[in-house]
Amino acid sequence: MPTYQYFPARYEGPIRTLLLDANVTAHLDTIARKGTEYADGVVNRRMADLVRRLDADARVLPGLGAGEGVMRRAGLQDVSNYRRRSENAQELLAGDRSRITAWLEGEALPDPVPGDAEHPSEIGTEEFEIVRENLLIPSYAVMLKAYQLYLQGRSPESGFRVLTGFAEELFARGSREVLLGVLLLAGNNTGREMALNIMKLREQKDLPSTLDALWNTSFDLTHSRVATMPSLPEFRGAFEVPCVFVTDDRHLGRFLQILQPAGAMSMKRGGGITGDHAYLKRVLQDGMLAKVVEIVEAGNDRAVNETTDVEDMARIRRYRARAYANQLEGWLAERLDG
Repeated sequence: MPTYQYFPARYEGPIRTLLLDANVTAHLDTIARKGTEYADGVVNRRMADLVRRLDADARVLPGLGAGEGVMRRAGLQDVSNYRRRSENAQELLAGDRSRITAWLEGEALPDPVPGDAEHPSEIGTEEFEIVRENLLIPSYAVMLKAYQLYLQGRSPESGFRVLTGFAEELFARGSREVLLGVLLLAGNNTGREMALNIMKLREQKDLPSTLDALWNTSFDLTHSRVATMPSLPEFRGAFEVPCVFVTDDRHLGRFLQILQPAGAMSMKRGGGITGDHAYLKRVLQDGMLAKVVEIVEAGNDRAVNETTDVEDMARIRRYRARAYANQLEGWLAERLDG
């Protein structure tokens, strides 16, 4: 892969808001700490392309990527690496970029300058639990359900209908978790292999490793979704566009390549949901595309006409997601350890 992967990929102008995946923040952290001692031609080429794409005063948001190692399935971990990675990413990309330019040219890095106070990281440690409860656990519950249905060997249409019904209970219609689930449940060999690669579950693992893999998948999907949030009514104006997510994960990147953001749908009681156009024809089993479209469109119609208040929706989602996640973890424990 000659460059990092960017999503959405269709923007050709300079990037105004940049979201960094964990692997990219790790590269920046190593550059900041080791300077010319870190010589990696592949990373050099990818980083040079990234710097070239950035607007002169682009806003850099490393928070979720820098915090991936903090928000583990088992709970909040030590935050020192988060702080360091976040600060180093800001220093290298959000300022005058003299240090990253020096590294790209094989020169000694100038002394660091204070971070960009005007554009701090978008997440602080006090917000980790809010992200966990409102975004990660609901995503994780959907991924647990998709994997359960896969292990049960449900028929493609039946399995996908059950998954979309489950997602609707969590107010997660049309989510990337559902789109990944359709590849797992109704994909042809290519589609299913893509899903299992993204989930790091091509081979069955023990229970802790399986749960960690599903959690990490949820983290990746949640993080990549933020790049489409500027089209939601409640986020409009919060991020300058184009807002782009950049990753070094080739499997995640391949999945994102078949998605195109479709803006947002507003619901009757306020708020909205993001949507993706998914080009699934080549990755679904024969005869499944029309059925998948029918199921998804029906769910979208119900979403637009949803009458639940936005705050009640968030409260219900948190409660149900945690309850379902606990139940599904118990089911997997019996299946994998029984």
